[in-house]
Amino acid sequence: MTYLKQLYKTSYPFRFLLFGIVLSFLPLLSDLDIIEFSALTTWAQIIIFAVVALGLNLLLGFSGLISLSTAGFMGFGAYTITFLSNRFDLPFMLAILITLAIAAAIGVFIGLLSLRVEGIYLAIATLFVGEILQQIYKQVDWFSGGFSGVRFHYPQFNLIFTTIELTRNQTFIFLVACLVLVMTVIYNIINSRTGRALMAMSRSEHAAQAMGINILKYRLVAFVTSTVIASFSGILYASFMRGVEPTTWNLNLSLFIIAMVVVGGYKSIFGMFLGAFVIHGIPTFWLNEMFASIPGFAYIFSGVLIIVIIMFYSVGLIHIHHDIKKLYLKIKPYVIKAYKKLFTKKQEKGDKNA
Repeated sequence: MTYLKQLYKTSYPFRFLLFGIVLSFLPLLSDLDIIEFSALTTWAQIIIFAVVALGLNLLLGFSGLISLSTAGFMGFGAYTITFLSNRFDLPFMLAILITLAIAAAIGVFIGLLSLRVEGIYLAIATLFVGEILQQIYKQVDWFSGGFSGVRFHYPQFNLIFTTIELTRNQTFIFLVACLVLVMTVIYNIINSRTGRALMAMSRSEHAAQAMGINILKYRLVAFVTSTVIASFSGILYASFMRGVEPTTWNLNLSLFIIAMVVVGGYKSIFGMFLGAFVIHGIPTFWLNEMFASIPGFAYIFSGVLIIVIIMFYSVGLIHIHHDIKKLYLKIKPYVIKAYKKLFTKKQEKGDKNA
């Protein structure tokens, strides 16, 4: 037990694993009717958004770069895995590898584009990339099915003698395993030489170049990683939702994912899950029902929350427990003093009554 406590304190991958084990119990709670059947879908979407937010956080939080085409690449992963599996009947894992390879090539293109433009111009350039992808999803029927969308299935794994198709609950656990995997990959990247180079580049590219950091190389690394993870999250979306529609992958979704990064906390891994829960989970679980008479209240909630976070708590909600702990330690002596004083008064009153 002592070893596990020490491992928990010193190993973040072990924390990711424990977190994944906790999430894996949600399908059981759904089967026992402790949580609603539809709630499991919302939790799956939170996991998927946490995965894509992790990739965007590497780009936005650690590299100081911006992209407004994240939703477009999610759609690319969802549509491409569906196209390869339905049209060519490729094995699920092979289709994933091909999809991610194409996504990486597109990420290289955007990374090269980022060397030509900076700041707001880079945001506008990636915005148009996302809009081009969305128009492809709407217009190219042979690839995307047009406005009708396409249907998919739960993941199928081809073994030597048989094919295994996962159930809904098993697919949810597959999503959790992918989340833990992406968390571990991002953690290893940011704690490596690559992560230190990205951090230096985000603060000052000129200073990073003076230290011998290859800006082209690490911009490509940032965009390729972010694009691949976004496409991977799209694959997870298609695998669990079993359907893809073109209207899903719009600018609003890209902005929502940026909101998850901002609210959860830059440079935080667990913060991406917290941001996804706050931005998508809270409106879906509670606010949409409580404020059903106000259309689009979720957008209002997210917008106001982002403004509040930026103005008063720019590090993100994931770090709020540190401030709560500091506040507790600060007021603890006064609480103990007040309690002792109250206890003394009660004791004196009891002695008088006696």
